[in-house]
Amino acid sequence: MRIDLLCRIGFLVALLLIIGGSLAPEAWLTYDLADYDKLLHLAGYFALAMMAALGWPRWRGAALVGLPLVGLALEVAQTSIGRNFDWKDALTNAAGIGVAVAASAALTRWLAQERKSR
Repeated sequence: MRIDLLCRIGFLVALLLIIGGSLAPEAWLTYDLADYDKLLHLAGYFALAMMAALGWPRWRGAALVGLPLVGLALEVAQTSIGRNFDWKDALTNAAGIGVAVAASAALTRWLAQERKSR
C-alpha cells in the first residue's frame, strides 16, 4: 500500500480521535490527564499534521493554516459542553503542527534525494 494512502487513512482516524477526545465531557474522562495534557496536545496534533502533510504533500501549507484553526475551533466548542477554553492548549496544538510540517518537508526532500541517488 502506498504511504500517502496510509497517511490519509491515518489522518482521518486521528482527526476523529482528536475530535472525540476534545469534545468528550470531562465526566467521561476516567483518568487525570493534567500532568500530560500539553504533551497529548503536542503529540496528537503533530501526528495529525504529519499524516496530512505526507498524505497530501502539495497541501502541506493548507495543513499549516487549517489545522490550527481546527484546534482553535475545538477549544471554543469545549465551552459548550462545560469544559474550559485554554489558549495554552491552542498554542501547543499549533506548535505540534509547525514541527510536523517542517519535519515532513525535510523528510520529503530527503526521500526525493534518496530516490534520485539510486
